[in-house]
Parts: sequence; C-alpha cells; structure tokens
Amino acid sequence: MTFSIVARCKRTGMFGVAVSSSSPAVAARCAYAQAGVGAVASQNVTDPTLGVRALELMARGASAAE
Repeated sequence: MTFSIVARCKRTGMFGVAVSSSSPAVAARCAYAQAGVGAVASQNVTDPTLGVRALELMARGASAAE
C-alpha cells in the first residue's frame, strides 16, 4: 500500500510532496517537484516518466486537473 500527499503553502506558494510505502526507495520513483511549477505524486508501481511529464505540462501552463 502506498500513501501520497502533495500540498501548497498559501503564504509562501511553496509545494511539498511525501510518499510512504513498504517498497524501498519509493520516493525516487514517485515524488516529483519543480520550483515555481508544482509537485506530483504517482503510485508505487508506475511509469517513472509520468511525474516528469506532468511537471513539463504544468510548466507549459496546463492545470493539475488537465
């Protein structure tokens, strides 16, 4: 089981991401953040390029929902 959280500070605008799982080194595959853009958390068994791609799309103006 994997638990993930992504949050944004209303005061500073900074993002944070945390992932907890029984799988070793899960954060290396599931937690992504980029200053001025946002943060993304994917599930433990996933394509590791999804987080990078999501940040690229957000950097180009796409919303998190898109």
